[in-house]
Parts: sequence; structure tokens; C-alpha cells
Amino acid sequence: MTLLRRLRTDLYVQYGLICLYGSNRLEIRADEPDYHLNATFHLEAWDAEPPPPEGCWTLVEEGNLTAETGVVQVGVFEDSGPDFLIGPPWFEYGLSVHLGDPDITQWLLRFWPLRDVFDPVVHARPRETDALPPPEPRPANVPVTTAGQWAAMRPNRHVDWPATQPEITSVYDMIRLQAVPVDRVAVTLNPDRANTFHLGSDALHSGSPGGSHRVWRWEWETADGVPEDGNLRVGRIVHARDTTARRVFVSGIVTVLAGTGPYTVRDAQPHEAARVLCAEEVWHPRERTGE
Repeated sequence: MTLLRRLRTDLYVQYGLICLYGSNRLEIRADEPDYHLNATFHLEAWDAEPPPPEGCWTLVEEGNLTAETGVVQVGVFEDSGPDFLIGPPWFEYGLSVHLGDPDITQWLLRFWPLRDVFDPVVHARPRETDALPPPEPRPANVPVTTAGQWAAMRPNRHVDWPATQPEITSVYDMIRLQAVPVDRVAVTLNPDRANTFHLGSDALHSGSPGGSHRVWRWEWETADGVPEDGNLRVGRIVHARDTTARRVFVSGIVTVLAGTGPYTVRDAQPHEAARVLCAEEVWHPRERTGE
């Protein structure tokens, strides 16, 4: 087993209760009902179940969780720590939670992937509206992946996940950090340094880093049909043509790297696109027959 990345963050914990946003494991509670302390959280992502941690730790909880996009945040009431990438989206993970002994201000959370649990009926269900009832799902072959196929599990020499958050002790530190902003999740999700581009909320109605979606946009028509910027070529469909303006309305499948609109995206990799295509096959509305 290999430690992929680690991160440290500080939060004020009340009643010994923390949350894991981005997963179905909403609450983790230490056996300390009077716990109201400034705590330090050490987060670790592993490629397999890790050995017991070194140092003085007490295991307070262990179990499984399912991550929506593979990006989680440790949270306490109305506050949360930075994004931390634990692995692929819609995977089941092992989790162990340790408390420092005797220093109970220290927490250690360790994550490792167990299996692909993607189910388009559950995880890609279309939104329901008052005007349109939900379609009936169709049978389809659901792709099953291994954790090693995903960018989140691959080494990436272009990004460093420090064990500690940088300290800001002066105006110089603040300027230095702002001058070279690094979105570690975005860089890690793009280990091959594929071309990235930006899309607004008109192209992608919602998305979180690590998720893959079909998006839409207008493009200028080209002689060979290849988009001018070379992007949006995976799962590409031409839906309409404006012959007067020489434009085409197209869609393709992308993976979100960063943002909440506008989004930074790249073309999806084959196993990422396979899930989107599977969901489209499952939820394609059945054609109505005439009377």
C-alpha cells in the first residue's frame, strides 16, 4: 500500500462532532461529549488499507463510506476545511478515525478505496419537475472500474500535497501565496496535463470537481468538423447547425477540475465518459406511441 497524499487543517470542534462533506458518512463523533477545542486534522489518502499509524493514536471509529466525486471536506457545523481528494467518484472507501493519545486535539482520518459502486439508477437519476414525470430506467451494462484506472490514484509530479497548511505570518506571506495559487485537486485530476478550458453555467448546470457530465455549447463551424480549440471531442454530438451564422450546437463529455461556474474542465477519459454514456442509455426517455 502507498500513501498518495496528506493534508493538515485546523478547525474548532464542538461536542466532539465532525462531518464529512462529499460523502454519505455525515457524522463522526469522538467519545468526548465535553469536547470543545481547536483541533488539528491530519487527512491521508491511501491506495489500499494502510498499516496501523505510527505514534500515539487511539482508534475511535472505523467503517465504510461512499464518496460522490472523491473530494471531501472535514466540517464542523458552519465551517469546513479545504478540499481533499481521496480517490475516484462513486467508490466505496474504508475509513479509520484516530484521536491523539494523550493529545486529543489531534485527529487522524485515513481513507482508501474498496470498490466501484456506481449505479446510474441511484447516482445519475434525472431531476424531477412538475411538468415532466421521471422516465422509467432501462436495462444497461454498467461499467465497473478499478481504482487504479482513475487520475486521483495516479502519481502526479506536478502537484505537492503538503502535510501542513502554509502559515501566514506577514503581508509578504499573503502576497506570495496569492501570487502563485495552486488548486491541488484540479492539478491532481489532470496528471497528463491535458488541455483545459472553461465553461459557464449555461453549458453545465451544476458540477463538482471530480464529476463527469455532458455539456453543450455553440461553436464556429470548421471544414474538418474539429473544434477550433481542440476540446469537447469525447462523446461528441452535433445537435443543430446555424447555416447562416456558420455555427454548430454540439455537446460532449467533460470532467470538472475546479470551479462552481465558471468551471475549469478537460475532456473526459474513456472510463469517465463510459459512466455518462451508461446513464444516458438507462434514462433515455421511451418514445411515445400514437393512439
